[in-house]
Amino acid sequence: MYSIIGSGIAGLACSYTLSSFGIDNEIFESGDTRTANNYGIQLSPNASHVLQKMGILNKLDPNMKVINSIEIYSIEKLKKLITLPVNEFVTKNNLTNYYTVSRNILHKELLSSVISCNTKIKQDSKIKKVEDLGNKVKITKQNKSTDTCKKLIIANGNSGSPIFDRISCSPIKNDFTTYRSAVKHSEFPLKINEDTVYLFLGNGMHVVVYPYFEDLINIVMITKNNQDTIIPNSNQNIENITAFLSALEWESWSLYDSKITLNFDISRPIFAIGDAAHSIKPHLAQGASMALEDGYTLGKSIGGEITTKSVHLLMSKRQKRINRVIRSSSLNRKIFHASPIVSIARDFFLEKTNSRKQLDSLKWLYGYKV
Repeated sequence: MYSIIGSGIAGLACSYTLSSFGIDNEIFESGDTRTANNYGIQLSPNASHVLQKMGILNKLDPNMKVINSIEIYSIEKLKKLITLPVNEFVTKNNLTNYYTVSRNILHKELLSSVISCNTKIKQDSKIKKVEDLGNKVKITKQNKSTDTCKKLIIANGNSGSPIFDRISCSPIKNDFTTYRSAVKHSEFPLKINEDTVYLFLGNGMHVVVYPYFEDLINIVMITKNNQDTIIPNSNQNIENITAFLSALEWESWSLYDSKITLNFDISRPIFAIGDAAHSIKPHLAQGASMALEDGYTLGKSIGGEITTKSVHLLMSKRQKRINRVIRSSSLNRKIFHASPIVSIARDFFLEKTNSRKQLDSLKWLYGYKV
């Protein structure tokens, strides 16, 4: 029996995968398993491939948007810089589709799949501390009640203060703030296609816009603090979008970076996945995708009846991929938030670059098969 702390995307994906191998598991959840925010997420081909392997993709497909292209614009001039032909790339490499979807819908389908396996979900179980006592694991809740288990998977997200002393978390200072909102398709001041993700690059900021469910459009804006984000321009369309963004009701939070180190005893069946194991920056749109990869990879590895040590070594090797995602995300952050002088060179490069080659350079990411 594995005990899983957290019923987010990583925890649920791992639970369902374990169950598919006939491995009993239970889930500790601090809330009541409902998803609080109905916002959109991107699922690149590496993530939809995981959902396909889990047998869930077909169930989700009717409620997802298939993305055929990514368009990148200069927000100051509202000029298209490049179109990345996602559908052509997917077809050429025989990959599953690139999707956008409501996080609620993805979470609901994962939860439904877990419940169908008769997995016990212990709600209102806010965990304060996890202790490895050698022959068992002690789980202490906020209400001071305790549970014990033999095998544990920590998937409770990145709270900044790990619950297990073998997980260290060092904060990394940055000066970015993230804003998120959703509007009806008809309310957006520019024409938005149903099959396209739009990336607007500005001065010290960028905006990502995409349809994700029925008539809703997801909008994410990341800005560098204490810096003017949009340069006034006489172009009426720019004035319209500036006014539109300023008037939106935003959910906002400081962008939190951290370096997470796992110091696990590889002889013990204790693992961490998702944001509990690593901090993924949002500039490559891989947060949910890495969570799905993590959950499925760990569940499949445990189900493969290999030794605990071998599972740890496999997940350690996986960290190389995670680190590459983090490095690529960090590079995108620098590119997206380039200073005005550097941004001129950036925009020129994007206009002149080969869009197909640009996507081919991401084959290591999108074409990954778990």
